[in-house]
Amino acid sequence: MPALGETPEEQAACYVYCVVRTEGEFSLGVTGIQGKQVDTVVRDGLSAVVHLCPPCPYQSDDPEMVAARVMAHHKVVEAAWRQWGTVLPLRFNTIIKADGQRTARENLASWLETGSDWLKAKLEQFDGKAEYGIQVLRDTEHLSRQVAQSSLEVKRLEEEIAGKPRGAAYMYRQKLEAVLRRGIETRVAEEYQSCYAGISRWADSIQVEKLKPSTGYLQMVANLSCLVSAERYPGLAEELGRIGATEGFSIRLVGPMPPYSFC
Repeated sequence: MPALGETPEEQAACYVYCVVRTEGEFSLGVTGIQGKQVDTVVRDGLSAVVHLCPPCPYQSDDPEMVAARVMAHHKVVEAAWRQWGTVLPLRFNTIIKADGQRTARENLASWLETGSDWLKAKLEQFDGKAEYGIQVLRDTEHLSRQVAQSSLEVKRLEEEIAGKPRGAAYMYRQKLEAVLRRGIETRVAEEYQSCYAGISRWADSIQVEKLKPSTGYLQMVANLSCLVSAERYPGLAEELGRIGATEGFSIRLVGPMPPYSFC
C-alpha cells in the first residue's frame, strides 16, 4: 500500500523485485530499498513483489549507498525465495511506469498476464534448484613449480643460464620467463577444462563468468555460476571437496541463493 505522506510522484511507478507463483496478497516481513513497504501485484496466478517509487532509477555516486540498495533488493528477493521456494528475480532498478491510459500497477498486471506462459515456464525451470557461485583458485607458486619441474625446455634454459656470462644470462632469463608464462597458461587452460567437466556433471545449467585478477598468491582458474537441484547438490559438494583437496587448489563457494544469473 502507498506510504503515508508520499506525493503522487513518489508513488507513480512500481519497483519490481521478483515474480512468484501465488494467487493472493502476502507479507514477507521485510522492507525494501530505503525502508519502502513491500507490496504485491497479482495476475493469473503470479505475484510481482514491488514497492511504489518515483518513475526514475535509483542512482548515487556513493558506493556505500549503492551497495546498501543492492543488498536491500537481495534481501526482499531472498525473503520471497525462502517463503515460496521458487522465485524469478528481476534486475536491480527494474521499474514499471504509468502511461497516459494506465497506472504503473495496471501496466505491471498487464505484463504479468501477457508474459504468463513464459514466466510460469521459467519458474518451473527453477523448481527445487538454487544458484551457487563457484571459484576455483590456484596457488601461483605451486603452479609455477609444477610447470618448471615438468618442462624440459625450462630445465634446458636453466642449465644454459648457469654457464653464461651475466649479460647473456639476462637474455636467457627473459626467454625462461616467457616459456614459464606459456607453460602456466597452458596448464591453467587444462585445469579449467578438467574442473569444468567435473562440476558440470552436477549442474543443471552453468554460466561462465569473467575471471577476476589475481590477488596475492592466488590465481583464478574458473569462475562459474551454477544452477543446481537439491538432489544433485551432494554430488557437486563431493566434487568441489575433491578439487579443493588437491594440492595447490582452493575453492570459494557462495550459495545457495536465488537464480539471479539464469533469468
